[in-house]
Amino acid sequence: MKTWKSFVPLSALIAAVVCAPALLPAADPAKGKDAETQIETLIRYAMRGKEHELLNRLAGTWDTVTRYRAKPGDEPVEAKGTSARKWILDGRFLMEELDAGNLALPFRGVGLFGYDAFEKKYNSAWVDSMNTSITANLGTYDKATDAVSFSGHYKDPWTGMKKPERGVTRFVSQDKHVLELYVTEPDGKEFKTLEITYTRKAP
Repeated sequence: MKTWKSFVPLSALIAAVVCAPALLPAADPAKGKDAETQIETLIRYAMRGKEHELLNRLAGTWDTVTRYRAKPGDEPVEAKGTSARKWILDGRFLMEELDAGNLALPFRGVGLFGYDAFEKKYNSAWVDSMNTSITANLGTYDKATDAVSFSGHYKDPWTGMKKPERGVTRFVSQDKHVLELYVTEPDGKEFKTLEITYTRKAP
């Protein structure tokens, strides 16, 4: 069975031990916490874990096909584009740069994807050229469907309203996955506003 030490490079462990006395709060004897326990806690929440391995399937460069609806009943606008994702901050977060083409307006975005050890959920943050908001989501992975489902709120730039959203990233194969985003309207009805199909670029 792997322990936290299995995932920590020696240099990082040494740095944590050296810096811990200055960074950590004083131990609380009443709660039985000592310096080593605090260091273990620090490393558990600060280091990349096995859950990040799932996100390796999203890394790389991709051709994209995006279908977008601004509101229910609209015919979807479709455009081709590209996406590149790479690991940053020593493998803690996967960063995406997307150029999806022209969807009513030119659509470009930047995303961060990771695993939040505090929440025990996958997390993401997203910004794009059709909004001035930062959208944050939390999600879970279902092995049976091979998909990550997530939820949050969408600030609709067309109406100025904040709406519930949910989404799913479905893994079709190692070289293809599909993102679907659904928004709930004020009348309680849900519609699919966005679908992006990612196909891995040939080497």
